[in-house]
Amino acid sequence: MKSLGAVVLGVLLALLLGLLLVFGIFAPVLTAIFGLQGGVDTLGATGVPTVLVAFAAAFGFYFGGMAAGYYAPARRRLHGVAVPAAAFVISPALNLLSGNGAFPGLESAWAAVAVGAVLAISFGASYVGARRGESLQRYHESLRRRG
Repeated sequence: MKSLGAVVLGVLLALLLGLLLVFGIFAPVLTAIFGLQGGVDTLGATGVPTVLVAFAAAFGFYFGGMAAGYYAPARRRLHGVAVPAAAFVISPALNLLSGNGAFPGLESAWAAVAVGAVLAISFGASYVGARRGESLQRYHESLRRRG
């Protein structure tokens, strides 16, 4: 049960940070410079919004993987990498429940490549975050044993 809680915590943290970056911090920049409303156009002609969304995903999944790796009872890296995998399973499931299809808006090859790239970046960032969470947990455990 603690394993599931660690992964769910990581997914929620990654989602929260990603939404905060795209719709909170980046929204004024996207609106003022690129003329986008709220950063919704992630596959625009310039490609810059796609880069910003990839950065937000990497940032969010780094900390999500770190949280999952820190709070997992064992196999910390595996729990950290499970964060983007769980998010990738949850997202199409919610889309299917809403009646939009598994991947709405994914009609072109470019969109599929962009989604694959963001997914790969998310897995890489969560692995690095899981390694960091594992090392932080090991460090805190050594401090706890000393004191």
